[in-house]
Amino acid sequence: MSNSRAIDSRLPAAPIIWVGVLIVVEFLIIGLTFKHGIDFECQANWGVSACATASKSLAALYCVIAAAGLFALLRPELFRALLTDAGRSPHPLILNAAGFVLAMLPALFMREGSGTAMLWPAFLLWTCGMGLILLGVLGWLAPRPRWVAFLKQAGFPLLVVIAAGAIAPALAVRLQPIWQLDTIADLTFRAVTWLIDLMGYEVFSDPVRKHIGTDGFVISVAPVCSGVEGIALVTIFVTLYLWLFREELRFPRALLLYPLGIVASALLNVVRIAVLLAIGMEGHPELAVGGFHSHAGWVMFTAVALGIIVIARRVPWLHKHAMRQQVAAPAAKPLPPLRQDPVAARILPFAVFMLTAVIVPAISQNPSSFYPLRVLLLAAVVTLVWPALRGIVWRVDPLSWLAGAAVGAMWVAIPVAPLDGPAPYGAISGGLLILWFLLRGVGTVFLVPLVEELFFRDYLESRLRGAAIDAPAPLWRNIMAILVTAGLFAALHDRWAEAFVAGVAFSLVTRRNGRIADAIAAHALANLIVFAVAVVTGNLAII
Repeated sequence: MSNSRAIDSRLPAAPIIWVGVLIVVEFLIIGLTFKHGIDFECQANWGVSACATASKSLAALYCVIAAAGLFALLRPELFRALLTDAGRSPHPLILNAAGFVLAMLPALFMREGSGTAMLWPAFLLWTCGMGLILLGVLGWLAPRPRWVAFLKQAGFPLLVVIAAGAIAPALAVRLQPIWQLDTIADLTFRAVTWLIDLMGYEVFSDPVRKHIGTDGFVISVAPVCSGVEGIALVTIFVTLYLWLFREELRFPRALLLYPLGIVASALLNVVRIAVLLAIGMEGHPELAVGGFHSHAGWVMFTAVALGIIVIARRVPWLHKHAMRQQVAAPAAKPLPPLRQDPVAARILPFAVFMLTAVIVPAISQNPSSFYPLRVLLLAAVVTLVWPALRGIVWRVDPLSWLAGAAVGAMWVAIPVAPLDGPAPYGAISGGLLILWFLLRGVGTVFLVPLVEELFFRDYLESRLRGAAIDAPAPLWRNIMAILVTAGLFAALHDRWAEAFVAGVAFSLVTRRNGRIADAIAAHALANLIVFAVAVVTGNLAII
């Protein structure tokens, strides 16, 4: 019987995650301290070259770490052998802490007006400190003998990958002219000019200042209007989709979704600007600028993202087992009806909720006045898919009620200025005003918690955990899923910090018993407290 220890086929994910978090936090503190935390203007004392070197060195370290991660994806078997003993000994972290202290020492003597006197001591301390930080991390991940064996096996390819990561920041600077927003804005301006002429409008255009319109209404196609934000949003959405369904998709074919989404976003941005211009020239400048300009992009980019996903699900060529299923099982089991599809029940109401959130502001300067219609539409969709939700165990842990009360108290305790402008319910009064408040309460207290928790905590978090809501999962996957869903949940709220805390709380009560009803109940009670305080005080801005 061999005395050699078998290598686990799974990577020790938790130590790797914590090391990644440790490095990011340390580098973030170092970067923020020397850029914003001390009274020292780098270029005024050390010159452009030295300051650029210091800044790019930190960026290069990030890129090297990212490059090493990509290499791990290409050669996972090497990393399984290397990281078998990851996190066994805490002693290397002492070296890491010493390196962090060394890297922070220059903050004690770098002062405005000191010139280049401490330039070389600072760089020496930074170099030694960063080296010790990395050595401590590497020692914690694996002992020296395993590193020696790993480097012998990885060889030249690893060296190339690390070198590529190190030069990536400098290369990005060299290639920066390719990504000039002015170039993209120029292409967008030309396309808008062509489209508005095709629509039959007589306009003047100034290619230099990117102005286009008539005497009564003119817009400027500035670089910020080039559609880069929408392209980024679609790219993030596609990335999330590719990751969630990576086991079903066929790569590299699935990567074609990126250029498809980028091209669609750019084209629809041209359409958005042309329609905005047409609305303004037709005598509705306030609607064009105040409503359409701010929100139409979200509508179109949401449509692009959803369209990309529909295409990806409908095209067998993008899926691994499409051909095999056609040959071996031509009569595949059909999907359940929409009313009984548990996945649709968790996604469709949320999709409708989000689409109405971006469509209504595009057609009205007071979108809150349409809230009752959104509530009725959302209630109809929930009713449609309710048969698929009958399996939910509607039993609530008392701790969930306490968590909801705490979230609600936190939300109302943080002061928020009253709304500036017309009331959210518009000019309605009497019985219609009572009905508006009633439907606003139904949506806030009952429908929104149900729809958001079914999507974020029940569907998305389960996908990220890789296990059903009531099934166990590794600690690192639980933490990652909670943070990601809480972050996305916070992104939907103006008060994002409070929403992030609330999202974490709702995830924790869900994890306690593996029941989504706990999160729904906590969310509903929190919203009830917020809504009641808003009605009593008359400050609807806190909702």
